[in-house]
Amino acid sequence: MARRLTSAEQLAELIEGIDIAMFTTVGPDGWLVSRPLSTQQASFDGERIWFFTEADSPKIAEIRRRKKVNVAYASKDANTYVSVAGEARINRDRAKIESLWSDAMKAFFPKGVNDPNLVLLEVQVRSAEYWTGPKTGVGKLLSFLVARVTKKEELMGENRILDLRDGRRRALKPPSDKSAGGRSKTAAKKAAAGVLTRAKPKSTARGRTVH
Repeated sequence: MARRLTSAEQLAELIEGIDIAMFTTVGPDGWLVSRPLSTQQASFDGERIWFFTEADSPKIAEIRRRKKVNVAYASKDANTYVSVAGEARINRDRAKIESLWSDAMKAFFPKGVNDPNLVLLEVQVRSAEYWTGPKTGVGKLLSFLVARVTKKEELMGENRILDLRDGRRRALKPPSDKSAGGRSKTAAKKAAAGVLTRAKPKSTARGRTVH
């Protein structure tokens, strides 16, 4: 039997090969602000996503005011779309900067890896929601026809929420999914909000602890 992928492994597969992401912060006036950034990690390490930026960039001030961010990936060819929720911080670790640096980045940072204004954006991933479907035109058409006949929208593709804290493996159905039960909807909402917590142990009348 094939081993089930963890949420982190699933996310790594989904965003692999998608270089540019839309990085969203909350601006000083409260409106959301998005800009394209190139992901600086060949493969997702299970916890963080990395980006290069300038220390005097407006998004740095925005992150200092409010660290919660969104990172969105899209691949039309792979028919894959991913929305990542996390918390961002500034990382000035020179060893990490050098390990992620490539000569291609000189097009954006002409002063090179030793530029004192060059820093890393480190996004600690909390949860992610993804949408996937058939990659080919024929596959898309067949999925549409079958879904139309059977009236099962899920056959058009897959939509799940991944909880990436504490090594969880769960891929939850989104709250909007009609087939999701009450508990699944509640868990999905909490996972998407990044507030899913472990159940606290309860004490019985005899003083034993149950979970």
